[in-house]
Amino acid sequence: MDGSGKIALGIVAAALLLLVGFIGYREFERQRDIAEAKEMMRSLGDYAQQAVQEGQRQRAVDARQRAEAAQRALEARRLAPDERCVGGTVIRVGGSSYTQVVGGDLRPVACSGAYRLR
Repeated sequence: MDGSGKIALGIVAAALLLLVGFIGYREFERQRDIAEAKEMMRSLGDYAQQAVQEGQRQRAVDARQRAEAAQRALEARRLAPDERCVGGTVIRVGGSSYTQVVGGDLRPVACSGAYRLR
């Protein structure tokens, strides 16, 4: 083999080596990108799961607070020990004195059972 054949063979070998290196590096990058994407998806899944759990906890707290507020509102409407519901109207009993209770709008306060209606 003469000198020009050796040079041509060297150029072809160098080109093949560069091509194999380029393809190998591209495959390395692809695998790295796939691994990063998987890790990001896993992180997003964890974040979404935490967000769902936090939402559930917050809904439970809100429900408990609403229930407590409803209970307080019901207790606030309960008639006082010296009050009675007579014919759907709150009457205050003081000894032998019976007084009809009026609201801020100067109308009799309505009741049902042991609770004021407004």
